[in-house]
Amino acid sequence: MLVRDVMITNVVAIGPEMPIRDVTALMELRRVRHFPILEDDDHHTTRLVGIVSDRDLRSVGSPHPSARPDVTVNDPVRRIMSTPVATAHPEDAAEDAAKRLRERRVGALPVLEDEQLVGIVSAPDLLAALASAASASEPSTRLEIEVTNRPGALAALLQSLAVRDLNVSSVSTTRLEPEAVCVAIRVDSIDGPGIARALAREGWTVVWPDVGSALDAAPPRAEGTRSS
Repeated sequence: MLVRDVMITNVVAIGPEMPIRDVTALMELRRVRHFPILEDDDHHTTRLVGIVSDRDLRSVGSPHPSARPDVTVNDPVRRIMSTPVATAHPEDAAEDAAKRLRERRVGALPVLEDEQLVGIVSAPDLLAALASAASASEPSTRLEIEVTNRPGALAALLQSLAVRDLNVSSVSTTRLEPEAVCVAIRVDSIDGPGIARALAREGWTVVWPDVGSALDAAPPRAEGTRSS
């Protein structure tokens, strides 16, 4: 599932000089929780410069410790917008977008394509879509495998799954390092531990499910490939 399958495309965006009072009224009228903020640059190109949430608006004039006492509802929204903005691309995996939301502790990601705003995806939208996909799909298992960060390593892993007649429904990166990549793979089987043990015996570094001593007993393998 990709971000383009989940995102809302009829996005309401505002300018940075709009008074906070008017932004609050518009948010209540449109019944949304986030507004991307766009501004024309010196080349008359519209670019994303910030985002504001309903929580940001509620903090204005409140006694909350994070509220800025020097900001009033008559000030431009520029003064409370969040910047730089965490964003997504339409072709990003939905799982990766959800991870970005969690890591950045934000409630929504504007979606940019060629630096232009084409949508917005929120945490509730992503959660609902991922939950729906999980409940509607066949029984499956999530595996997490570490492979060498080099061309062909992931293809070799997928081939190891293919020879077992396992269909891969999704692949996403959970950790990226110069020498290694950790990937989360969902396969159409409920025998996660059995698959993990088999991969470990071939020499793959299985992060999840935990296969215990099977990892210790696994023979060494060439970079990114199965052992012979």
